[in-house]
Amino acid sequence: MDERIEIARILVNIQEQERRAVGRELHERLGQSLMVLKLLLAEAAGAPSERAQATLAEAQSLLAELMSLARNLSLELRPKMLDDLGLLAALLYLFESYSSRTQVNVVFEHYGLHRRFPPETGIAAYRIVQEALDNVAKHAGVQEARVLAKADRRILHIRIEDRGHGFEIAKLMSDRKLGITGIRGRAMLVGGQVNFHTQPGKGTVIVAELPVTGLYRKPAKGVTGDQGSSG
Repeated sequence: MDERIEIARILVNIQEQERRAVGRELHERLGQSLMVLKLLLAEAAGAPSERAQATLAEAQSLLAELMSLARNLSLELRPKMLDDLGLLAALLYLFESYSSRTQVNVVFEHYGLHRRFPPETGIAAYRIVQEALDNVAKHAGVQEARVLAKADRRILHIRIEDRGHGFEIAKLMSDRKLGITGIRGRAMLVGGQVNFHTQPGKGTVIVAELPVTGLYRKPAKGVTGDQGSSG
């Protein structure tokens, strides 16, 4: 019972964090940009022809940025591509969007992903990769990350690796800004497990194992970490 309560608590915290992040983006970026777009269109309506054309061009550029922001926010809420086309397509789109936004290249290897996974497994895998890569962009100080995803009949294995700054394992586990609780919670909710390997100056490796069948089995081990080489 205690484990179920812990999992439920983690899930609520994850959901609240996601809602706050989306709400902040809506207020700070989308709302402000829409106001600027409204002013530009009003200016163009009353301006001489040549000036109106330049103002409309600026408005079109801003509109393109707004469309991109809206797509990114929809991915934060729920990647529709995951439901429509599956995990592989969703990950490929995520990496393209992520690299364009952060300038961090993602080297991706995959085996056995040309299949449909249970919805719970698919969204857990997607969010684990997404949150781990966000950490790379914010904290690793690198221009490249590596992601390996492979599935057999029972387990979906995911490995996210960077050769960046690395952490003391105690800091990695205790610092809420690093999103480790969210990654851990994603795995726990589907009966999976996740291990963290890091060392200052040697980068960070996150390895998750998520069940493809028999969801909500008890994990063999929730979270481990070491101070050794990330390999």
